[in-house]
Amino acid sequence: MPRRYRRPVGRPPWLISWGGGRWRPSRTQGSAAPVQIGHAGVTQRFPCWVPDNEGGVAMPTPKKKVKPELTSRSSAADVTVVQDYLARFGYLGDLDADAIGAPTFPLGDGDDQAGVAGRPSGAKKGKLDAATKDAIATFQRFANLPVTGTLDAATADKMNQPRCGIPDSPGLDEFTTSGRRWATNNLRYAFQNFTPDVPENDIVVAIEQAFALWAGHTPLRFSRVAMTAGPEIVIRFVGGDHGDGSPFDGASGVLAHAFYPSVPPAPPTAIMGDAHFDEAETWTVVVPPGAGRIDLVTVAAHEFGHSLGLGHSDVAGALMAPFYGGPYRLVAADDIAGIRSLYGNFAIEHASWVHGTDLQIELDSAVESVRRYGFFTRVVGKPNTTNWYHLPVPTPVITKGNRLSIARAMLRFVTGGPSAVVRDVHVYDGSSRIAAHQEVNLSGSQAFAVFGVAHKPDVLWGNGISIGVRTGTGTAAARRIDVISGGIDYMA
Repeated sequence: MPRRYRRPVGRPPWLISWGGGRWRPSRTQGSAAPVQIGHAGVTQRFPCWVPDNEGGVAMPTPKKKVKPELTSRSSAADVTVVQDYLARFGYLGDLDADAIGAPTFPLGDGDDQAGVAGRPSGAKKGKLDAATKDAIATFQRFANLPVTGTLDAATADKMNQPRCGIPDSPGLDEFTTSGRRWATNNLRYAFQNFTPDVPENDIVVAIEQAFALWAGHTPLRFSRVAMTAGPEIVIRFVGGDHGDGSPFDGASGVLAHAFYPSVPPAPPTAIMGDAHFDEAETWTVVVPPGAGRIDLVTVAAHEFGHSLGLGHSDVAGALMAPFYGGPYRLVAADDIAGIRSLYGNFAIEHASWVHGTDLQIELDSAVESVRRYGFFTRVVGKPNTTNWYHLPVPTPVITKGNRLSIARAMLRFVTGGPSAVVRDVHVYDGSSRIAAHQEVNLSGSQAFAVFGVAHKPDVLWGNGISIGVRTGTGTAAARRIDVISGGIDYMA
């Protein structure tokens, strides 16, 4: 049975809805097949695990759009589309004998399964009956919609929104795992190949940024190695049928899929942890991505959450939420609670902070005014400019005879609104950049913004934080940023 972690008061529920040991991904025990719901011609691809068919290959699920305003007079075909959606994502059990129903996931000994797949639903295919209405209401509750039990326009829009194909776990008041995690905190990753859409070096930086989102809140270290080193996580850009039983379906379908780790002490199989990205897509690291382009950092960070053992969250704004809403290069409190339930936090050996009065400005020509107060610096940027601000951090190179490791950087700042945005945050050791968080685009009050360092290297020289700030138009008050402090946490 899965371990259950009771949700403390004030913490949003964390739902490990389709992973963490509910079923074992392997080459012989089911496979990952993409399932996608299209919306306005735009799609987001995430993994969906279904059992292999009789031919041994998991086939893509056809895209069917949910029609709004479903009533008792709607056609059986329209009702069936909704029922299949609800069954596929864990809100309805199996329909009658003529229905596709929910997939039955392969379960290992002692495993539990969230959701209702494989169980009778009481619903009749093509009928808007009580069981189907109850399932609609449950979906609305999970998706944070008004609970009406009817398929109104808002519910249809949500069902048609790009999302991950994994079933949800409606109704749980706890986030759950069943022990599916890596036995080591030192994880290695390798690229089997690269997409031609993005320069190779930019791909490397983007993938490191995605790993750093998880490293900043856990003891995990992510190091790039060669394929010959036997990495835990292999990154591939592939198209169509690429040999794992989960063929991609071309552009604007399922974007990517990933595989869970094993349950320690069982050793992982070769494919566990791997992340595959559809080469038919047009990938980018530019924000905004532009029409038809997919943000690699966002998709990779979500997939790596699955590679580490996380399922989905029902919290709007979480990186691991099933509904995709465009570039999102942050982790929410709910994501942090979930990953720490698997790996814990790291022990801080030393923390170094500096006040914002130590801020150094690179381009005076892009500054309208600067004023240093008791402990922070207020900068008003000129309209439509970009500037870099630097914070040198006192660095404990050696403590108790040992070199420390750089775990994460943190910033405290306030901007006057969206006209002053912290676009990029880079972390340095000497002249070497060891972390690059690009296009994070933070504004407003940020009391404790965290920027992880994926591989957590040992300190060699001295550390610093560089902040890329983009200034738009508006009044001086709207174009200001108050840099309060910055710091770095170190671990042994």
